[in-house]
Amino acid sequence: MRLKVLTLNVAHGAPFTVPMPFLRRRAALLGTLDAVAALLVREAADVVALQEADRSSLFSGRVDQVERIATRAGYPHLHHGVHSGVPGLFAQGTALLSRHALEAREAAHFGRDRRVDKGYVVATLAAQGGPGPDIVSLHLDPFSATVRRRQVDRLIQALRQRPERPRIVLGDFNAEDAGGDGPVARLCAELGLHTPHEGEPTYPVPQARQRLDWVLASATLRFTRYARLPEAVSDHHAVVAELTVAGR
Repeated sequence: MRLKVLTLNVAHGAPFTVPMPFLRRRAALLGTLDAVAALLVREAADVVALQEADRSSLFSGRVDQVERIATRAGYPHLHHGVHSGVPGLFAQGTALLSRHALEAREAAHFGRDRRVDKGYVVATLAAQGGPGPDIVSLHLDPFSATVRRRQVDRLIQALRQRPERPRIVLGDFNAEDAGGDGPVARLCAELGLHTPHEGEPTYPVPQARQRLDWVLASATLRFTRYARLPEAVSDHHAVVAELTVAGR
């Protein structure tokens, strides 16, 4: 198995102004979303994880941002979880876009520990010969290490309830630490995941100083590429990774 994945926080399609897409001119909002889609077309990842991605609502400028990106980029399968939702007003969350069918879908927000729109979606990637890996698009709290710890523990517990298979966890972790007791280290230790030590800062664009966006994978998967993309389509850089089954 060879798999290419990409993660990007799209900042509701309003990354470089006040992050309120309903205040943007429609042409500007659609232009930003289409720039994201163009980046995805060029990279041709098998699976894309999005954060701060909205369905149609007043806040989103009455644009189904997830559907527009998926359609323009040619992804027939999508899974979106609403982590902050008020009918007609908000429909914010995380998403997976895929070239392959997504099975056993789940979505969860972090309840009292979410800040606005934090949570995750997970699905099993359909593959020839049986189920592929579980793929997670994750968005953690930006303010509190204690809250992030609780959120990660909830994710770990949820993933352990699913059938045992390789896992790939992508997203905006809102944490730089790959060591200590941060979310990257905790996920790696508890779920047997790993990530390349090298990596560039991903936030904020255009002068990124913090590495907040990560791709983690099970030990049975080997990274053959891990890169930050330079394009300024959001206030976060996209991160792309290519993986293969270890030993192949």
